[in-house]
Amino acid sequence: MKIIKIVTLISVLLFISLSCESTKTNEKITADQEVAVAKDVSVKEFKSLITDDVILLDVRRPIEYNAGHLAGSININFFDDDFLQQVSKLDNSKTLLIYCASGGRSSGAMKKIKGSGFAKMYNMLGGISSWQGAGFEVVK
Repeated sequence: MKIIKIVTLISVLLFISLSCESTKTNEKITADQEVAVAKDVSVKEFKSLITDDVILLDVRRPIEYNAGHLAGSININFFDDDFLQQVSKLDNSKTLLIYCASGGRSSGAMKKIKGSGFAKMYNMLGGISSWQGAGFEVVK
């Protein structure tokens, strides 16, 4: 009789333990799913995403930015030592639209920023070069 009680107790404890692990895994999947979008988009798609509720992030060097940039964009140099610290000051409840000269740095920036709280990030393929090639305006 004592053996049956011990086996029953061990079985119950094992069941509870496995149930808790299953819940933790489900919670993790749900949290990961909230990080919804981080993708590359064409210049035209990028342009269509621009609204008053987004942050336009130019990750080029200041000298490049001053030569011409998208209206309303902010400049944080990808090569700055405190790049992530500067980005962390931005409103991560907004969609982040990232671009550079040709798409390389902005792609790297998106990867670096991923996991920093932004639910939606888009990288413009081809960068500002493609933007200008499509006939879209830049400001100085």
